[in-house]
Amino acid sequence: MRRIEYMPLPEIVRAVRNPKEHDLGSIRKSIEKFGCTVAGELDERTGRLVAGHGRLLVLEEMAGEGKSPPEGVKVGDDGVWLAPIVRGWSSRSDADAEAYIVAANSISERGGWDRGALADMLTDIFHADEELLAATGYDPTDIEDLVPADLGDAPPAPVPTPGPAERVEPPDVWGVIITCETEEEQVELLERLAAEGRSVRALM
Repeated sequence: MRRIEYMPLPEIVRAVRNPKEHDLGSIRKSIEKFGCTVAGELDERTGRLVAGHGRLLVLEEMAGEGKSPPEGVKVGDDGVWLAPIVRGWSSRSDADAEAYIVAANSISERGGWDRGALADMLTDIFHADEELLAATGYDPTDIEDLVPADLGDAPPAPVPTPGPAERVEPPDVWGVIITCETEEEQVELLERLAAEGRSVRALM
């Protein structure tokens, strides 16, 4: 069964390979604002981290700067920060462990966003508290980018309403198409009609 265990930062062993890059600045803003409920997850088979590498880097950076521990992080008797780590899961192989590392990040990314709903939510957060918006990893410029320019403040399209029937005027020019058996017949017919003063053109 999975559980939360507080572990000293220096004792948390990272994965051998982790291809995920991190926006450490945004992670730090989030931790400073919301605290750290879960810092990462450990694989019991390998004893190595399978999630939370970026969060632990930020916690180490903050501890090294002598900052106060964020909410959710404890301090041991020796002054070392204790991070909340999820324990209890074991991989079946090294490949299984690395697949979990990738899945923990890629599945969320591939889900994407409802851009309109996200823009509305971020706008409300921004109006409530600008610092909260920064903690989400977005800024006001990002909100503008989420909404297409042609949908920004454009007025709603008029709804057509039934009106009086309109009289359709007949065309000023009437035409007729004549099908010819051969190109020679077409040329001959064009020349004859042109000689009669008709306005004619060939269709290929």
